[in-house]
Amino acid sequence: MNAVAPRFALLSLWLAVASCAHAPVGVALQVDANVPDATLWIDDVLIGTVTQWAHDGRHIRAGFHRVEIRAPGYYSVYGEIDQADGGHAAVNATLRPLVE
Repeated sequence: MNAVAPRFALLSLWLAVASCAHAPVGVALQVDANVPDATLWIDDVLIGTVTQWAHDGRHIRAGFHRVEIRAPGYYSVYGEIDQADGGHAAVNATLRPLVE
């Protein structure tokens, strides 16, 4: 039996595991709006405020998502994103005051 074969198999397994450990997970999402206290909703689920998502580093699941930014006294802003795993998405919103 060749003594190199088991070492090669072990190296191949280690490389496969190491490459999975560094694989992108989700989509980096950055959100900016003129109303920092506005809330961010993704797929009708509240996920925080615009301020919390203003910088890169927050991740969501890859794929299609409906985005809504809401604030009291303002019209909501809607958008859609559709990104593959490891992608980056940016949402820039200008909320307009409600007409009273």
